[in-house]
Amino acid sequence: MRGSAAPIIPLRKGRKETGGRIARHTQTWRDLYRRRSSVEREFGRLKHEYGLVVRVRGLSKVALTAGLCMLARLGLALQRARTVPLES
Repeated sequence: MRGSAAPIIPLRKGRKETGGRIARHTQTWRDLYRRRSSVEREFGRLKHEYGLVVRVRGLSKVALTAGLCMLARLGLALQRARTVPLES
């Protein structure tokens, strides 16, 4: 039977009930899915091009992890740039 199934997995502590699902193929659903896909594309690019590996949850932890990753990558680039001799 379609539509009669309901999730039985309990929410994590501190999470609130969302009040129901958003019906598929509505404008609200399309907008949310479009935003999600753009975020997923960006994370894919960061993982592929910059080696960012995110194994944390929460905006502040992800921001810290991404910042530290970028800082390390910039440090490596600076170190490589300093080993190139300057032309006289």
